[in-house]
Formats: sequence, C-alpha cells, structure tokens
Amino acid sequence: MVKQLRLTITLVLLAVAIVFLLASCGEQTTTTTAAPTTQPGETTTTTETAVSDTLTIAVSADPGSLDQDFVAFDLVALALHKNIYPYMVDYGVTTVDGAEIHDTTNVIPVYAESFETIDDGKTWILKIREGITFPSGNELTAEDVKWSKDRAFAAQANVAGVYRVIGLNEPEQIEIIDEYTVQFTQDAPSALTELIQVIGLYVFDSEEMKKHATEADPWAQEWATLNATSGGAFNVVSWQRGSELVLEANEVYPLGKPYFDTVRMNIVPAPATRRLMLERGDVDIAFDLTRKDLEDLKGNPDLKVISVPSSQMTQIFLDVTSSPLDNNLVRQAIAYAVPYEQVISVVYGGDARLVKSPVPLDMPGYSPLGHPYEYDLDKAKELLEEAGLGGGFSTSLAIETDNEEQERIAILLQSELRKVGIELEIEVLDPATFVDRRAKKTIPMQIGSAALWINDVQYMLEIEWTTGAFLNYANYSNPRVDEIAAELRETVDPDARMALAKEIQEEIFANDVPTIPLAQPNFNLAMRQDIEGWTQPVDLLFRLEYLRRG
Repeated sequence: MVKQLRLTITLVLLAVAIVFLLASCGEQTTTTTAAPTTQPGETTTTTETAVSDTLTIAVSADPGSLDQDFVAFDLVALALHKNIYPYMVDYGVTTVDGAEIHDTTNVIPVYAESFETIDDGKTWILKIREGITFPSGNELTAEDVKWSKDRAFAAQANVAGVYRVIGLNEPEQIEIIDEYTVQFTQDAPSALTELIQVIGLYVFDSEEMKKHATEADPWAQEWATLNATSGGAFNVVSWQRGSELVLEANEVYPLGKPYFDTVRMNIVPAPATRRLMLERGDVDIAFDLTRKDLEDLKGNPDLKVISVPSSQMTQIFLDVTSSPLDNNLVRQAIAYAVPYEQVISVVYGGDARLVKSPVPLDMPGYSPLGHPYEYDLDKAKELLEEAGLGGGFSTSLAIETDNEEQERIAILLQSELRKVGIELEIEVLDPATFVDRRAKKTIPMQIGSAALWINDVQYMLEIEWTTGAFLNYANYSNPRVDEIAAELRETVDPDARMALAKEIQEEIFANDVPTIPLAQPNFNLAMRQDIEGWTQPVDLLFRLEYLRRG
C-alpha cells in the first residue's frame, strides 16, 4: 500500500519545485467559449464594485492542454485551470507578515454550499449551490460532479492518483444522492480529505463534453485538449497558441464576479522580453523574472516588486548512504558549519525566512527544534573529531546549471566547510545528468527547492522521507519514520497528529540530520504600481480572482 501511495502521489508532485515551465509553440489554434447566460441570484455575493477593466499578464509558455485530467508537470496549465474550472472547495485566506496567503487550515466552500463529513471522516457529503450555470447555459448539478470524477478514474492520472491518498479508489465510491448532493465514501477516515479535495474536486460541463465524445474517445479528451467548458472565476474566450489566451470574468462566480472583466495572458518565453513589456506598460504583471531583474525593477517608480512569504523551502540533502555522510555525527558537524544568517543576507538579500526544521514554516506541527543547529565552527570540529575525521575529508555538492541562487549557496558552504577541514567540490549538473545521478544515487550532497501542495506532515513524509519515497534525495530510511507515516494515515485527531509531528522533528530529524534546511525565500513578483490584492497560493497556482486595480 505504501509503495502504491508513493507512486500515485508522484503523478501530481514531480514538478513542485518549478514555478513555470517553458513549452514549445505549436500551430495557431483558437478556442472560444460562450458568455454566461444566467445569474444565480442570491448565491452571488459581490464584494468589489464592478468595473470595465483589463488585466494583462506575461507568462513564459502556453498551457500544454486545457484538459485538467491529462496535464502533469505543467504549472502554467494547472494555474490556468484553477481559474477557469469550477472547484467545489478552496483555501481561505490569512495574513502572514502583513501579506495575504492561503490558509490551509481553513477550507471553504466555493461552488459547494457545504462539504462535510457525517461519520468522523469516512463519508463526506457535498451539497452543490443551486442555480450555478456553465457558459453553455447548462446548470451545474450532481451529475456533472459524478461524470467528472468517473472521467478522472477512467483517466487514471492526476485525480485518481491523489484520491488514493484518502481511500477513494473506485468510481462506485462516489454516488449521486439527489440533483445537488453527492456522497463520497472513503475506505477509511483521513485527515487529508479536505486538502486533497481542494486539488481534485473540480468539475466539467458534462453535457457539453458529451457532445464531443466519440466511440473511440468516450471522454472527449481530444476536444478538451484545445477547448474548455470553463465555468470557473473566469471563462476562456480565445486562445492563439504561442501568442495570447483571453479570459473573461464569470458573472455567476459564487464568491462574486472578479474585479477584472478581461484577463489577457501573453505568451512570452524570454524573461528579458517579459521585463521590457512590464517596463513599457504593455503588461500589468510579468511572471518568472530573474532575481537580478527583480532587483533592478525595484528602483522603477511605476512598478513594484511584491515580497510574500512562501511555502517553498531551500535545503541541502545529505546522502545518508554515502561515506562518510553515513555517520550522523558528520552530518551534524556539517549542520554546525552552515552560515545560516549569511545565506539569508547574502543569497537572498534578507528576503527569506530562516527555517529550523525539515518541516516548513506555516505547516501545522512545525517545531523549531527539528533542526537545532546554529553556525558554530568549534562544535563542528568537535563532532568531526568524535567521528574520527578530525583530519577532514573531501566530498561534493551538486547544483543545477545556470542557477545563481544555488551557486551562491555552494560557494558560501565551500568556504565555511574548508575552515573545519572539509574540502567541498562543486559539481554543476544539467537537468538530464541530475536526474540520472539521482537515480543512481551518486550525489553525496545536493541543493533542492520545493513547495508541497498539501501542507501537512503526513504528506511531506510520504513523498520525501519514508523509505524509497520519490523525493527522498537523501536516500534516508528510518523504521520509526515509516511507522509514523503509517500512523498519521490512520489518525484524524489533531492533537495526536501534532504529537507525532513533534516526535519526528525533535527526536528523529534533529538527531539524524538527513537534510539541512536553509531558508524559505519569499515569493517575488513584479507588477505595475496600481495592481493590488495578490494572494500567495500554497500550491504555486495563482488565483486571479483576488486581483484588482488600486
């Protein structure tokens, strides 16, 4: 079961560390979606005064597909999908360091009227808001939810993978109760149900999709690749591949029509061009600029670069199977030789948060005792002596090609480790070589950055720290960690879960040191001065509905 769980999680999380992916341009294709035809009356609660305005943004690539069931490793597409499809539930919003971010402890109904358990976590009842329509004019009902999840199980891709985490393995476990009510019956209760459903509980216009199904393509996959049934906060109006994708605000969006009537997503592969377009005023927001560009733009009075606390963590993975790193005293010594505050100031210019555990800041259960190490070269030397390596040793650290951030970290670390007798060779690897070396487990030390889509210790353990986990770059294996992961899968009581999270950090990670957490760099985004309302998503998938013009 554990092995199967790891494999299915992998389908969704392979690219969690990537902000945006470049895609190749195809031939020109246009898709259109009709404007909404009805309004759900009392179900709409507009909080902003409607204005006629256009938001123009520059992104690095076309979405690979408009079909959410068949997209992986493509955060441009997945971010778009979050904005154009109805999601029954999503995260609320909280404030951290004065910035708005997703509150993963508060899952709120959106297209749902409610989503609640009736038996402490095994059976969940979804009640859909009545009167919500797709752009086609078809009403969103329980039939759309059921058809959409049947399609997901048939695809055996994204949703089917994450649903197994919470014990949803067969389409028969999802049943229509009445026109607006759907029941989900899991194999067992799970504390992750609401968080997983934020990812998986999106809906297609089943009547519209069925019109484009064929005997050879019963789920209309070919049509859905280039066409969206829409119905989210925004609807797709047109898509000129390699050029522009146009969205219009959904008049019947349950949380209120978004501020911007129109969003124009310009496809601009080159970061330098995206920067120039922002400076000229051709776009309001430019995604995925270099750190140098962002620094330069801070001096432009017409622009601003926002800095928002992020869930993304940068850390150094230590291969616990590689000598002499297989000795935890050696790993502890290296942890004491890391200049943590210097990393924050020199590498990130102070624009990052110090993290003291392999568990990220803002994750429920985080303990600063999970990594109780501070910069102390004398302590590092003492531990090396105790390990029988007082004379030092040589090892290597792998970093990614053209990654300035990792290069700066590596140079700092190389300098400090030399002071305690450790000679660190810096290996610069291209992506293909990195993947190959990871598979062969021939990387003693490596720098990694990632953000977890599910803000929970159980989820983190399953993909990073259990034996053989896909993102277990340290090749770490601890029987108690595997036991705790299994216990968390069967535990829904919050206090019991937090006790297990505390144990794994303070009693295991603090001693074993399979990784050295360095920082959680803030998310930076450049935009025109009058754009407001950015809310940082935990899953890195931007939500355009929050944005407005000041």
